[in-house]
Amino acid sequence: MEEKYDMGSVPLNQRKNYAGQYSYSNSVDTIIDNAVGSQGNYGETEVNTVNIEGAIDEYETLKRELTTLSRKATNSSKLEEGNAPADDFNLDDFLHGVSSDSSKAGHTKKHIGVSWKNLTVKGVAAEAHTISTVASLPLSIFKMMKLLIKKQDVPQKTILRNSTGFCKDGQMLLVLGRPGAGCTTLLKIISNMRGSYTSIEGDLSYGGIDPKTFATHYRGQVCYNEEEDQHYPTLTAKQTLQFALRTKTPGSRLPDETRHDFVNRVLYMLGNMLGLTKQMDTMVGNAFVRGLSGGERKRLSIAEQMTTSSSINCWDCSTRGLDAASALDFVRSLRIMTDILKKTTVATLYQASNSIFTLFDNVILLDEGYCLYFGPVSKAKPYFEKMGFFCPLRKSTPDFLTGICNPLEREFQPGYENRVPQFAHEFQEIYLASDIYKSMMNDLEDYESTFKAGNQADNFKQAMNEEHQKRAPSKEPYIASFYQQVRALLIRQYYLLIKDKPALISRYGTILIQSLITSSCFYNLPLTGIGAFSRGGALFFAILFNAFISQSELVNFLMGRPVLEKHKQYALFHPSAFYVAQMVMDVPYALAQVALYAVCSYFMSGFNLTAGKFFTFFIILFFINMSMNGLFRLFGALTSSFFVATQVSSVLLVSVVSYVGYNIPYPKMHPWLYWIYWVNPISYAYKALLINEMNGQEYTCDAPGNSVPYGPGYDNWDYKICTMAGGVPGESFVKGEAYLLQGLTYKVSEAWAPDFIVVVAYFLVFSAMCALAMEYVDSSNGGNTIKFYVPGKAPKPRTDEEENERRKRLAQITDEMDSISTGTTFSWQNVNYTVPVKGGNLQLLTGINGIVRPGHLTALMGSSGAGKTTLLDVLALRKTTGVVEGEVYLNGEALMSDFERITGYCEQMDIHQPAVTVREALRFSAYLRQDESVPRSEKDEYVEKIIQLLEMEDISDAQIGMVDQGVGISVEERKRLTIGMELVGKPKLLFLDEPTSGLDAQSSFNIIRFIRKLADAGWPVLCTIHQPSAILFSHFDHLLLLVRGGKTAYYGEIGPDARIMIDYFESNGGPSCHPESNPAEYILEVVGAGTSGKASRDWAEIWAGSKESNALDAELAEIRNAADKHPTRKPRTYASSYWNQFKLVLGRMNLAYWRSPDYNFGRFLNIVVTALINGFTYWKLGSSSSDLQYKIFALFSTFIMAMTLIILAQPKFMTERLFFRREYASRYYSWFPWTVSTILVEIPYILVFAAFFMFCFYWTAGMNPSSEACGYFYIIFIFIVLWAVSLGFVIAAVSELPTMAAVINPLVISLLILFCGLMQPETSMPTFWRKWMYWIDPFHYYIEGLAVNELEDIKVVCTDNDLLKFSPPPNQTCGEYMTNYFSYGGFGYVANPDAVQPELCGYCSYNSGPEYYNGVYGWDAGNKWRNLGVLAAFAAFNVIVFHILVFWNRKGRR
Repeated sequence: MEEKYDMGSVPLNQRKNYAGQYSYSNSVDTIIDNAVGSQGNYGETEVNTVNIEGAIDEYETLKRELTTLSRKATNSSKLEEGNAPADDFNLDDFLHGVSSDSSKAGHTKKHIGVSWKNLTVKGVAAEAHTISTVASLPLSIFKMMKLLIKKQDVPQKTILRNSTGFCKDGQMLLVLGRPGAGCTTLLKIISNMRGSYTSIEGDLSYGGIDPKTFATHYRGQVCYNEEEDQHYPTLTAKQTLQFALRTKTPGSRLPDETRHDFVNRVLYMLGNMLGLTKQMDTMVGNAFVRGLSGGERKRLSIAEQMTTSSSINCWDCSTRGLDAASALDFVRSLRIMTDILKKTTVATLYQASNSIFTLFDNVILLDEGYCLYFGPVSKAKPYFEKMGFFCPLRKSTPDFLTGICNPLEREFQPGYENRVPQFAHEFQEIYLASDIYKSMMNDLEDYESTFKAGNQADNFKQAMNEEHQKRAPSKEPYIASFYQQVRALLIRQYYLLIKDKPALISRYGTILIQSLITSSCFYNLPLTGIGAFSRGGALFFAILFNAFISQSELVNFLMGRPVLEKHKQYALFHPSAFYVAQMVMDVPYALAQVALYAVCSYFMSGFNLTAGKFFTFFIILFFINMSMNGLFRLFGALTSSFFVATQVSSVLLVSVVSYVGYNIPYPKMHPWLYWIYWVNPISYAYKALLINEMNGQEYTCDAPGNSVPYGPGYDNWDYKICTMAGGVPGESFVKGEAYLLQGLTYKVSEAWAPDFIVVVAYFLVFSAMCALAMEYVDSSNGGNTIKFYVPGKAPKPRTDEEENERRKRLAQITDEMDSISTGTTFSWQNVNYTVPVKGGNLQLLTGINGIVRPGHLTALMGSSGAGKTTLLDVLALRKTTGVVEGEVYLNGEALMSDFERITGYCEQMDIHQPAVTVREALRFSAYLRQDESVPRSEKDEYVEKIIQLLEMEDISDAQIGMVDQGVGISVEERKRLTIGMELVGKPKLLFLDEPTSGLDAQSSFNIIRFIRKLADAGWPVLCTIHQPSAILFSHFDHLLLLVRGGKTAYYGEIGPDARIMIDYFESNGGPSCHPESNPAEYILEVVGAGTSGKASRDWAEIWAGSKESNALDAELAEIRNAADKHPTRKPRTYASSYWNQFKLVLGRMNLAYWRSPDYNFGRFLNIVVTALINGFTYWKLGSSSSDLQYKIFALFSTFIMAMTLIILAQPKFMTERLFFRREYASRYYSWFPWTVSTILVEIPYILVFAAFFMFCFYWTAGMNPSSEACGYFYIIFIFIVLWAVSLGFVIAAVSELPTMAAVINPLVISLLILFCGLMQPETSMPTFWRKWMYWIDPFHYYIEGLAVNELEDIKVVCTDNDLLKFSPPPNQTCGEYMTNYFSYGGFGYVANPDAVQPELCGYCSYNSGPEYYNGVYGWDAGNKWRNLGVLAAFAAFNVIVFHILVFWNRKGRR
């Protein structure tokens, strides 16, 4: 951005030649006041072609208007606020280069062009990918292994064929073609984004620099702007741009210009250039967060790319979603920047106007990868006209050129019908023999010799070295130093975290609640043997919770992944710098989190009350939290799939939790898996915490149950021993360090080294690994979408004859429209819409009136942000927030519950069930939306018609997929599907929100022509449209025009040649419109649309006082007076019966699950691996007293697996809910069949999962082999899995965002584990919790059921290690000494009852399984089947609550 070009330094004659190359037609009109129609001749051809002197005069005028305070000190504070007065905007400083100061500084100009020769690009062919299913995934894994052994050829398709071309610095190249022609591929190859292609042949050169060198050292100097807008939704527009500018602030700035000044000045320029000044403090927003409008978000994407100051810019359909005036302003800005800063600009645009087209230097026309034309824009139209094609009046040249690629749209000059080429390869042959081709090849040779002779590459490298900041390595593509990158990222990270208030409140609220509940459960633990075990549980829980809550980082990380990939391509920062910034910002948040938890739990639990021990506890928890943050982010960095990342991390969690040393002490671990203990950071942290707590403490054994034997007559400590490990005969207490050493083999001296040091080391290792993974692992697919087809249904390349046949069929479709017998009239009067905002209310729509009658095709137009989509949402009853006022009538009656069913609404957001194919989706819509009495065969036939009409034959058997995952149909194909989904329902009234946005001219023409046919057949249609060509606009008969503020500027007939509409504006003081101009562009310019457009009059006020408005009011009053405001007819909310809805919804849900191998097969693998780890951890447990405890912990490990299922169920549900809400809003089906289907579809998978878990775990762990015990385990496990999945759904149904659910999960799981009676037996719980929480915890019934099922028949036989040994009194055998103890109800038995001194008595704590679980936990075998029933009731309760929540939250916030 710092490069300047001083026009004043160029001699006048050169300036004339320079400026005369291009037409900046009417660019001043969009910027200065009273400009529109100032000459009273809008649209005249001679005005649109600016002569040499005219261009200079226009530039000078523009300069004078905007540079009145040249070189005046900028008011930084106002710039930062985004509201500096227009006089401060200095065009020379911002757009034209440099003041005399920068010239004196001798900055090298950074110019580079691009050229390519014989470029052939191949990608994976359609038949290479078939739709994956749960069954096919294992087979595909075997195939991949086979491929590793023996290489096989992957089917390929050729995307670009032998293309040659160039774009010099200072030039603009327009790439035209229909979807699939190869336009995006060419832009991506130029942008050096090669990852998604299988073969790239030919030469590509950036001013003499090869692509590999350019990628290594100059990535970010060629930038690609994709169709989809990827931003952080909670940042404001200003914060988004400030961040990019901070990372791209050059080292060589203007004299005395600080980094801060540079950022503010460029920010101000971009705000003015792209009309974002007033939106700077608005949140960006997305589908879930309210923010900028679609058009404003697109302009922000453009502004963000401009901040990169890249030399070569590729713009892929970047005008999508912009109105015609804003699109023109954007391309004019590109033209000026390209000229003055010598940028290289390559763009592909759909539906470009002539005004836009003439701003480019050259155009390349592609079809099926062939080059039909490459040459000057001025010669393109004559070239094809000379060939024999005819361009009708008012058809724009870009539409004419792309129309040539479509035989249905071609028009011929008389006598040329059979002489012109028919197919793309024929066009290329003719072009390669043309004079234009020879001339362009000569230009290419001259250009190559020029940049070689002029050392362009060396100059470019020199300029790049100057641009780098002082401490930024010149060999890297990053402009800012690593420190500056981290600093900029820290600021952004701060805003991201501080702005997400719901996440902050829920996170810290969760931690506070959790810590208070946990510490109250372990309240004031006694210094006894039993209390020591509870202390271990409390510390284990502290570690577990602080580790689990880090899993929410995985969700946050993956949600920001698309933005990271874009910024990688822009070379804004080292990805590792991003991780460092995240890590630094983690510190205060982790400190607050741990402090909150530690203060509550430490003091309430009654831990060791010395300052040193508290801060040791604090610092260990802090570092384990930071370590686990790094670990979970590492999984996010290694894979872009949430399911894969969660599943792998969950298996790891199960492993590390099992091998902490709490469930099973290290001495008892089996050798084949105890290595997990040594590589487990949590085990070191737990060990350090336990040593910190117990070292120096003494645990009394005087209380009942803490010593053996106890009771009356057993008072002499010489003949009894503490039950706690580490007890010494004759001592009534156990030293903490003795317990640690003998019971757990923990040495007190190891607390800080190695234990604490290892935890810190893991934090550093995970951080380094994550940073490296982010830097070097590329999990994106290069931005391409890969199509997956039904096996055997992939499209084959057509022969010329087959292509001709397809064209004939398409031509017939629109002539076969059926008329509808009943017309529909839809009217709305005085519609107002207000939304609550901070500090009050904001009115988005003000007094909108209108009517759509049968046969009307009404265009809804206005600038970006005028309220077009808002009005459609209000009229289609889609708004769920804010206040809507006004009167709306359908066929003379108030709207009833069937309104959404009988109307079709094509929304701007293309949301579809990704698992099904295009044909399956359309049939699903037809089956549910058309009347149930219509035969299915007739519906199928109509679907095929729509598929052909929308030219979707090639993708009809392709899976829809998701764009952000790089799988499925393209953005443009999705738009066609969205329209098709509504058309197959045969609605009585049709709303369409930008149906042609992002489509090429021919697709747009097909759709509008079809909609026109619908209107002619009696359908009323209301359609927003952004950039209509004159041809498209001529299909509309009525117009509703909105201006900023949501006010009406015009409503009424358009008339033949748009005369009625034009006459209205001309008669009210608007400029005259030339017959050759596009009326749609004319009206948008008149009312001041565009990024900087200003209307000369208040058209809303003029409309309010016009006779046309009064006539409309009278017509609406007549409708209102005659309307039935309380209709009594019985409306049908849905076209299908509930049973039919249920069958269809369940069928599709089953299909979607079957085609979700990453979710279902992933869960299967997760469960199997978890089961095997647990099975082999507790390998063949016996019947000793310690084995009883391990059996309980083995069963406890199934809890962790349930937690995994809860977490995995949520994103699946949230994704499905998106599709449900869209379809429910259109009344495809009721919420009830969908909710029931969501539960039922899980059941077959649950049955399989439970069976495989049992096979892998039950017998390996040595559980009870009896058939009854096996059957009970299987059944209760089915219910716990069903309960876990349904609980996951319940949490997801409450949460609107995955991040919210990720914070709630640890709280819920932790509470369930805490109060199940295992960590803290019921008798040890505080009375408050024991009375109710213990009894409403499903895990209590689950673990009790499993435990009594497993242990009820066990006869305990202690090993020598399990025996407690003490000396009997003199002259008594062990049996005689213990007689009274057993008579008082003491548990266990004496292994050697006849032994006498000096032999020691060997006491086994328990005699049988029931004695163990009755004595320790208070469980009873009589509750076994009751527990199963209660667990089933809990699962049923979850399902009921889930139904209630789905109903309550069935409509998204809009």
